[in-house]
Order: sequence, then C-alpha cells, then structure tokens
Amino acid sequence: MPTKPKLYTIRFEMLITKELSACWQALANKVGISKAELVRRSMAGCRIKTIPEANWQCYWELLKISTSISQIAQAQENAINLRLTPPPIDPVPFEKLATEISRLRAQLILGTDGANNEAEDTNDWEN
Repeated sequence: MPTKPKLYTIRFEMLITKELSACWQALANKVGISKAELVRRSMAGCRIKTIPEANWQCYWELLKISTSISQIAQAQENAINLRLTPPPIDPVPFEKLATEISRLRAQLILGTDGANNEAEDTNDWEN
C-alpha cells in the first residue's frame, strides 16, 4: 500500500554488516518499499507483513471457484425465473460454501478470518 510522500529533511546514518543490509534489502523488495522506508516503519513500531506467493495463488484460485459457484447459482435462479425445471440444487450449501471461501481468502491474505480483526488488518502500516 503506497504511502503519501513525506518531506524528510534530517539524515540519519548507521553502520551495519553487509549480511544485515542484504537481509533488509530483500525484505524491503518483498514488501515493495525502499530499505529506508522499511527501517522507518520498523522503528515506528509498524507491523511489516509479507504475504507468501502461495497464499496469493490460492487466493486467486478460490476467487475463481467462488465465481463459478455464483454462476451456477445464478443459472439455477434464471432457469426458475424462466419457468424451466433446473436440476435440483439446494441453494443453502452454495451460500455456505461462498461464505467459507470468502473467509479462507481473507485468512490467506490478512492472516485472520476477516470477521474479528478486519479493521486492524487493513492498516498494516499504522501504529
């Protein structure tokens, strides 16, 4: 999540090892910010959260599944509205499944079930 550009006027220098510098740079690259911003946020006590690539892949696959389920339910409803006889499908499991998929997607990305810590997790860079 990009932050507003700030006008930094005071320079702070410190000595660290090459290994630590490389580690910080790798983390900054993974999060998508500069190493200086990584240090600023860390020192401010902000949580720096990285999301594994596997979680993103699962997130998008679950979205595709959820979309397919919604399309099946919509086709079922359209058939009923057109006074056709669709194959018998109980809509309640579809709704429960869609809810469960949404919960899983939130858990993959936010690390929570999305219901109890939603406000906290949307602001990863705030104190």
